[in-house]
Amino acid sequence: MNVLMIHGIGQEDSTREQLLEKWISSLHGIAPGLLSNANVEMAYYGTTLANWTTGHANAAVPMGAELTEINPLDVDELNFLTAAMEEAVKQNDIDESLIAANMDGVGHNAIPMDSIIGRRLVGLVRAIEKLSPAKGSILLRVVKQGYTYLSAPGAGTAVDNIVRPYLQKSPQVLLTHSLGTVIAFKLLREMEAAGIEIEIPLFITMGSPLGLDAFKKRLGPPSKKPNFVKKWINFYDPSDLVALGKKLDKPIFAAGIENDGTVNNPTNNAHGIVGYLPHKGVINALKEAIGK
Repeated sequence: MNVLMIHGIGQEDSTREQLLEKWISSLHGIAPGLLSNANVEMAYYGTTLANWTTGHANAAVPMGAELTEINPLDVDELNFLTAAMEEAVKQNDIDESLIAANMDGVGHNAIPMDSIIGRRLVGLVRAIEKLSPAKGSILLRVVKQGYTYLSAPGAGTAVDNIVRPYLQKSPQVLLTHSLGTVIAFKLLREMEAAGIEIEIPLFITMGSPLGLDAFKKRLGPPSKKPNFVKKWINFYDPSDLVALGKKLDKPIFAAGIENDGTVNNPTNNAHGIVGYLPHKGVINALKEAIGK
């Protein structure tokens, strides 16, 4: 069986080989030899997307120990980031007064404070940071790189040109995380529309932002499980701020998607891949798909 792994954001400091080892080790720590007889690949786009992201930014938003680079003059980007942050704030019942109290410009020079959108984004970022710096910083980074992938001229094409050839193998199990779930879905949808016939017995998404309104609007319709995907299982930790505890079946995203929200991701942001892969649901689904 062919198994394709598609990673998430922030992997520019790792190599393809290092990520393969990390993912396989996480699985084999629970199920030794699970992928020993499989043809396993990692579609590595980390450096490419990171270069596009920083190349279209000229300021940085500090959040906890993290820095997320943005373009404060790009209103479309600010609107995308703000919409995602608004959804996270609403999902976590953060009081509007906390946001308002953090909309001043003291100690925060990344965004021009004469911008209403900029002031709102700063307030949202700071409010989420108070909820959890680790979770807030990873959400902002995912949203930023997601915006770059879906919107920056040339960025999506560059990433797609890397990942698309890996999807040609058939049959193939897809194991995807974070922004990798968005890339996989977008490409699979395009391949189906083009009439390309492949066989995906299992499509696993973990910590996916596909349920966020900002991502759904940017991807546009249709939101549907591709016909050549036999089974799609979405795993999420309810505390993962990137996934916002959202299922991906109807009415959130698409019909025919199974959801497992029993993940208890022990990483500090509840989003890390090493906290998703050992989950028993992921292991059992892979065993069934590859005949273990």
